[in-house]
Amino acid sequence: VFYPQPKVDSALVGLHFLGPTKLRERLVGVSPTDLRRVVTTAFRQRRKTIRNGLKKFVKNEICHGDAEEAQQLLNAEPLPLPAIVAKARDDGDTFAQSQELPKDWGTKRPEELSPGQFVELTRLLLGPKVDDGTMNIDEGLPLGSKVWRKLKHGSN
Repeated sequence: VFYPQPKVDSALVGLHFLGPTKLRERLVGVSPTDLRRVVTTAFRQRRKTIRNGLKKFVKNEICHGDAEEAQQLLNAEPLPLPAIVAKARDDGDTFAQSQELPKDWGTKRPEELSPGQFVELTRLLLGPKVDDGTMNIDEGLPLGSKVWRKLKHGSN
């Protein structure tokens, strides 16, 4: 269409929004607010490994200042996938197929983890807020409408 042809690379990005039922299914009992806190903290110092980037957060906010407990949590093995995620993975769900947290998760940088692995990391660090397999998905945690938007002045 243009002459001479411009030397420009371009890309197209598509966004697929999920309904609340599918989102709760993918979060497997993890609070969206907790997920946001873990992702934000991990990417705040993105050139650090996840273990080093989350060290203060885990020590101060999860372990309430107990350095030994924080160290154990940061060296913990990944939790087994919940039954609902394993079933979705077996059914071919691409999100679930990349959700398993690697054994060496602490030595990776934040950009090396998939969104599903951040869900599992949040579940490992903060635990699920609801039962992962026996509950009705529609009755889970409230999702909130502004979880991913930047909060107003002075807030986290």
